[in-house]
Amino acid sequence: MPKQTFDISPESSTLLREYHDRRKQNGEHITLNEIVTEAIKSYCLIEQRGRAEEIFEKTMERRFQKYENRLASMIAAVGVDVAMILSETLETVAAYEENQGKSYQNIYQDLRKEGVALFNRHRAFKLDPSK
Repeated sequence: MPKQTFDISPESSTLLREYHDRRKQNGEHITLNEIVTEAIKSYCLIEQRGRAEEIFEKTMERRFQKYENRLASMIAAVGVDVAMILSETLETVAAYEENQGKSYQNIYQDLRKEGVALFNRHRAFKLDPSK
């Protein structure tokens, strides 16, 4: 690798020399150039880690957005179904009261059966999409 020259602040130089002295006291045979090379490599790795974390966060955000969109779609579909059922309920209650004189309990039971059947047929509520 070609030699590079870097201008570093006096504080950084002091820190590197102190670190070099401590490593020498621990019995390691290491030059100041090796210490600087190690410091630069560590700095580059830290910078790459930050970039990797940013990429990971963006990927997760896109995935969560996809799930949010799916949930919103499902909630909208349920809302439409509920609106349809409520409209049908009002029409059915009015028709039964006028024509057949059915009790509210019978009307409720009939509509409950229809609602359960509709819920069971709706593909958004199936756990296995292949079924």
